[in-house]
Amino acid sequence: MTDSSLVRARWAIAASFVVMGLVIGAWVPHVPLVKERLGVGPGVFGLALLSIAGGAVLAMPLTGVLVGRHGSCRMTVMTGLFFTLAFLLPTAAPTLATFVLGGMLMGMGIGSMDVSMNAHAIAIEKRRRRPVISMLHGIYSLGCLAGAVVGGMLIEWLGPGPQALITSAVCLCLLLGAARFLLPGSVDKGQSGTHFAWPTRATIGLGLLCYLALMIEGSVIDWAAILMREKFAVDAGIAALCFATYQGGMAVARLTGDWIRLKAGAVPMVFVSALLTALGTALGLIAHTPELAIAAFTLAGLGVGNIAPVMFAGGGRLEPTAPSRGIAAVTTLGYTGFLSGPPLIGFAAQVTGLNIALFLTVLAALIIAVFARAVKAADTY
Repeated sequence: MTDSSLVRARWAIAASFVVMGLVIGAWVPHVPLVKERLGVGPGVFGLALLSIAGGAVLAMPLTGVLVGRHGSCRMTVMTGLFFTLAFLLPTAAPTLATFVLGGMLMGMGIGSMDVSMNAHAIAIEKRRRRPVISMLHGIYSLGCLAGAVVGGMLIEWLGPGPQALITSAVCLCLLLGAARFLLPGSVDKGQSGTHFAWPTRATIGLGLLCYLALMIEGSVIDWAAILMREKFAVDAGIAALCFATYQGGMAVARLTGDWIRLKAGAVPMVFVSALLTALGTALGLIAHTPELAIAAFTLAGLGVGNIAPVMFAGGGRLEPTAPSRGIAAVTTLGYTGFLSGPPLIGFAAQVTGLNIALFLTVLAALIIAVFARAVKAADTY
């Protein structure tokens, strides 16, 4: 395999990360609008968001098996197509029941595409013998940033429906254009056996920390815009800006994360990142102006950005003969946090208020700092 083919494959899989980021970023300004359209409280809406979590958690272990059978190249393309189309369903759902159904299908797209993309990224990383996964997640964050900013503007100019259709069409074209440059399916086809990718003894500890890391990310995605609207009475575009700058901070951290991991090692990087996450989030929650809140959440984004990518890389290393199974095991637990964390925040907010409930993410970041040594496997090749 030539160096040029590896370079092309790296940028092709980067396009897939951009697609996921654009779609998730475009979803953010829909969240408060969907909640208002359905006319439900935070507890009920939080429960409805569990449909996305359920879809993702169901899809991830199965995707680990399918990557083993068909290869991460084919699965990345197929799951990407499914996800970009499934995104349209919850954005247009007229009732709570249709939102739950659409959310489950969207969640299945998120979970299956995430496992497939990261498995392909690990295949590239192993052949280059250098970290690439943080950079790819940085590109994902840039996609989220662009999706949130442009998506918020498109909603203001054209409305929610046209925004969703334009996002889906652009992402389908990008995904199909990059597909032919991915590594061949043979690079990891057959490695993961035929077993479902439930966590093993080797991956469960890392998976639980990944649960906390992605709970933090998911909670900001689903609740930061609502918090800004409720606390500061800003419009949907400004509310989405908080998430956008958070993703911008994550992008900066991830684009430099591979270099930092080479120089400092995975454990020190995750320890410092977790402390920065806790500090930035706490400052954002006690801020008295939207400007200060946005600045603080940007700081939190700088902290949280590199935590999950390093854990994904560690999962792929803990099962060297079946990397997609290891990744699927860690991401199954991790994205349980990403997608079930926001509903849990919603339930807590029903009792304490949203601002106080989000302090659970500060506690999660501190726990990650205490157990940062669990990510040391990410530094092995």
